[in-house]
Amino acid sequence: MQSKKKKIYSDRVTAELFINLQKLLRCFDFDRGLRGRKTMLTVRQMQVLSFFNESDVVHISEVSRKLNMSMQSVNNLVKRMEVMGYVERTQNEQDKRLSDICFTQKGRDGFDMFRAGQLGTLHRLLEQLDEAERKQVLQALECAAGLFQKAVMSASQDDMPASSQ
Repeated sequence: MQSKKKKIYSDRVTAELFINLQKLLRCFDFDRGLRGRKTMLTVRQMQVLSFFNESDVVHISEVSRKLNMSMQSVNNLVKRMEVMGYVERTQNEQDKRLSDICFTQKGRDGFDMFRAGQLGTLHRLLEQLDEAERKQVLQALECAAGLFQKAVMSASQDDMPASSQ
């Protein structure tokens, strides 16, 4: 009886978490991008562009590994973003097998504008909370982000052939 009750509780918590994550994501206007117009970027392309938060140069193999996508799929995403003028691809100086992916000025400006809009939304929301509540939200999100990153890394490890682990 105890394990059944625990499973029901776990399923309920999982469902509530999923619903709240959906609500949270809907609060951000990921569909609007450059200068308030609808952007032609897909969610996956925005995920690729998000790597530029951490580095000025991104490698396809890194994106492929972190998003658990095939190299070909990432290449196709990058090609479409190149055509749209958001990124450019150059050969890596140290390892000629790698391509360096960099923002173009159009890509950087658009991404900075998109990010500023999202940060503005967050700022307005957080202003409604007192300091203790802001810290609580930050700690909860840091914990959740760490948990999800571990899950993604674990899933990536599980998908790798035993010989490459």
